[in-house]
Amino acid sequence: MPDLAPAGAVSKFLICVCVPVVAAACHHHTSSTTTDPSVRVTERRERSVTEDPAVNGNAPANGWQVTDGDRTAPPPADADDEVAEFAEKYKNTTAPKIVEAQLAPGSTRTVELQIGGPSGLSGAARWVGTASALKVTLALGGSTLASGASYAVGANRGGSFVHARTTGGGHAALVVTNTSSVPVRVRLVLTVAPQ
Repeated sequence: MPDLAPAGAVSKFLICVCVPVVAAACHHHTSSTTTDPSVRVTERRERSVTEDPAVNGNAPANGWQVTDGDRTAPPPADADDEVAEFAEKYKNTTAPKIVEAQLAPGSTRTVELQIGGPSGLSGAARWVGTASALKVTLALGGSTLASGASYAVGANRGGSFVHARTTGGGHAALVVTNTSSVPVRVRLVLTVAPQ
């Protein structure tokens, strides 16, 4: 069989045909952007994270302490009114009661506080182990005031918030019962704000 085209002729043909076609298809594209003259752009160089003293291990001599003056000096005169107002408003406030516990399926955990009069009660329960809603209630003197509104976070976390106002004092309790079929780790917070 005779050779139809020598190898050099095919290469020259491809170069002669393909290069002009590709070159014609490629052209420099310039975008026609318009700028708003009312906008002013300020460029600043940000320090690299590797230059940050906390990252590279160069702690300052004061050990990261904030030095904002003499903390033993009395507050300015105008701040006294604000402090007195704050102290008066929150003088009967009770510190929140916080409990963490492991709960087996079907078990209950209670957080309790004694309140002296009409109050606002807030309870929060958070758990790890299930996304299912657990039974959360807020009670005063053994009577249920409110039930919690539960939420789920991911596949195995959840929580519940509950709020109520009381008309008198007594024994306040935040109660959580593990109604799921798996053990859970719970964190309960009960706060009281006298009215």
